[in-house]
Amino acid sequence: MTPHELMTDYLAAAHAGDWDAAFGLLADDLVLRIPGRSPQAGLHHGKAAAIDYIATIRARYGPGQIELEVIDMLVGNERVVLLVEERFRGDGLPVTIRRANVYRIAGGRITEVTIYEADQYVVDELLH
Repeated sequence: MTPHELMTDYLAAAHAGDWDAAFGLLADDLVLRIPGRSPQAGLHHGKAAAIDYIATIRARYGPGQIELEVIDMLVGNERVVLLVEERFRGDGLPVTIRRANVYRIAGGRITEVTIYEADQYVVDELLH
């Protein structure tokens, strides 16, 4: 499976709400880098840490309250960069964030994720 195919499958599964399929594409020894000063920020190791991060964010919002728009996908031999815009609709005003997620692909799995926020202050506020 090419990095493009893997990321396309990951996005399709996540969009369909099939988190078991999406999480099945994560390596057990995944490394996740989350920027900022929120409680979730820092370097995290393992698939369980990535699942926990995603579950923590999803638990704050109901079905349909988080929208992900992929602006562009840049694909190399072992990395995929997603330029995305995410909209969060919960209590209060909607929040829109833009970010670049860099994925390293090896052995048919996502082995590393590094997030780069366009506006870290907005994300820190969202995650507190």
